[in-house]
Amino acid sequence: MNDSGYWSKYTRVRPRTGGAGYSLSRRRVLVGGSALALGSVAWAACGGGEDGATEEVAPRPGGTLRTGTSVPYSGLDPHTEAGTGLAITARLYGYMLHVDSRDDAIIYDQAESVEQVDATTYVFHLREGARFHDIAPVNGRSVTSADVVRSIERFRDNPISTTKIFHTTILDRVEAVDPRTVRVTTKRPYVYTLAYLGDISAGAILPAELIDRGIGLYTAAVGSGPFQLETGKPPDTARIVRHPDYYRAPIPYLEAMEWRVFNDERSKQEALANHEIDLVTGGSRQTVEGLSEANRDIEVTSEPSLSWLALGFRMDRAPVSDERVRGAIDLALDRDAMIRDIASGEGNVLGPVNPQLAGGYWSLPEDEVRAVFGGASSIDERRAAARQLVVAAGAEGASFKLQVANSAPALDLAAVVRQQMEQIGLRVELEPLDLLVWFANFRRGAFEATLATQPPYETPDVPLRFFHSAGPDGSGNPFAFIDGTVDTLVERSWGESDRGQRRETILEAQRIMMAGRPILQLYAGAGYSASWESVRNRRPGLPGSLAQYNYEQWIAT
Repeated sequence: MNDSGYWSKYTRVRPRTGGAGYSLSRRRVLVGGSALALGSVAWAACGGGEDGATEEVAPRPGGTLRTGTSVPYSGLDPHTEAGTGLAITARLYGYMLHVDSRDDAIIYDQAESVEQVDATTYVFHLREGARFHDIAPVNGRSVTSADVVRSIERFRDNPISTTKIFHTTILDRVEAVDPRTVRVTTKRPYVYTLAYLGDISAGAILPAELIDRGIGLYTAAVGSGPFQLETGKPPDTARIVRHPDYYRAPIPYLEAMEWRVFNDERSKQEALANHEIDLVTGGSRQTVEGLSEANRDIEVTSEPSLSWLALGFRMDRAPVSDERVRGAIDLALDRDAMIRDIASGEGNVLGPVNPQLAGGYWSLPEDEVRAVFGGASSIDERRAAARQLVVAAGAEGASFKLQVANSAPALDLAAVVRQQMEQIGLRVELEPLDLLVWFANFRRGAFEATLATQPPYETPDVPLRFFHSAGPDGSGNPFAFIDGTVDTLVERSWGESDRGQRRETILEAQRIMMAGRPILQLYAGAGYSASWESVRNRRPGLPGSLAQYNYEQWIAT
């Protein structure tokens, strides 16, 4: 393989310990042009045979990559969209930079360098040549610092933007020093500053004209990314086409990309089998493997997921307010059976931080996690001990409501949890809710118990904030969990620029979190996708949002 540019760094094994990450030395300027900068890629490797051989082939310009998914999108506003819409908007808009969740390395996009002047001040220098799409009212002008400033302010002030704890509690001010220089000042030292500024939602750069005129972005978009919008019809279809003035020419190689949302898995899989689409995301392991078995030209991949599932409790609501009841539930949950029966055998048990983040660098060892809920004891032994705890707490026959998003996968898992609780003398009443209602209740703590599907967090900060007394958005802990030692450790980690030192602080905090049990982590699974062999440079191993910035795919004929 001779892929010497931007993406080559993602195809090799990289160290998981030590390293400076993106904690910058004072007055040290990180310049573009290195392996971490967005340089052009002249050649790409295509998949070889079963022996792993590859051939060097020049990318073929042109073609349309057609993707099928079962996840709809609600619009094209990058600051508020979730799900499939982010895969679209990440290709329409430019970003200053991104942070690799695996080792905290900086990946430059439309910034060419960043300087950390002091513990709370960052200065970004924008590169020349980045231009917006040639669409009114922007008409192809250059990206400036004013666009960056207005975009950050827009995300901060948008009432329906989510996960903006940085913008509302850490960010102090953002200023345009000159047309190509942005200065960001934080209220306190915060090592995740660059991760938030480069986030797939918060980091998108919009033209100031769109923001100032209040132009809606439901079916419109003007950005500086590698593609521009041709048609967007939420929640079902979208088509984007090549941006001819993209600064990384000849990238993108594709002429267009299309998304089609299917109402059921069978229709989606049939469309791939008939080559009506080139790629499908989501679906079970069995369905995607069945496609590959039926046609050797279809390739199947699985990727560890940065999202995970958890069971959370209001610690001021009986019977789960009793630590013995929470301990009994922890013992009784058969996570291995969940992984086997629900996650197709691919998954991990976990503590507060997903072990599939950064290769497990921020996570407690699995044997330590398992020791908290029974270690080497069999599930029968654990449930016998759990029943004794329930009886000791006077909670035999007690019931609690379990809120769950009204989707088939979530309801299936909730039914398993209910069945397992019945075996230790507890009764669970399922309370299905529309997703938005469930989310609102989850964030404000309006539940007795809740089955939480955690989104794919790309730093350890957000999952740890669920255990901080201020909660994930600064408004209070949704589980009524307050522990001064946890608060101290979490806040200490925010200012620890030494990655190894921060890791020790985060591990110590997680041990206390697991002992308190406001949230019982269930498991982290895997995602599955399938594509025709003609889709080259797909790079399915890119974690989290990095997969959406792979602009170098192409279609072979």
